[in-house]
Amino acid sequence: MTLIAPTTPKTTVPAHLPADQAALARAWIARCEAGDFSPSIVGVGTVRVFGQAGDAPVTFPRISSLEALDTLAPDERWAATYARSVVEVHTGHRRPVFAVKPGQATSGTLVTILDLTSDTDYLILSPIQGG
Repeated sequence: MTLIAPTTPKTTVPAHLPADQAALARAWIARCEAGDFSPSIVGVGTVRVFGQAGDAPVTFPRISSLEALDTLAPDERWAATYARSVVEVHTGHRRPVFAVKPGQATSGTLVTILDLTSDTDYLILSPIQGG
């Protein structure tokens, strides 16, 4: 299925990934640039981590249902798993994560997990320190 996602941010391969995961990340990036996705993918979402200079947004596939995970190509499954792990790691470090409607970052809902079936982007904020 070809999707046109003009607002999908440019992503890069995270430097810390092992070679096998880096290859999947490159395949996912190429797929996003081409807009050529598995039929169960209904769009592309974004996780943005604030407070980390130079970090690129993490993109992930939005899917029609969780049962569709088994139908995804390996790079698409990797992107879904990686985005979920980014949210999980940051919530584990007590950083607030907000689910927002794409293009509307003025309000959102505090969440602890990434929902691949929702038309939602995610913002990971820096914790407020001091008094």
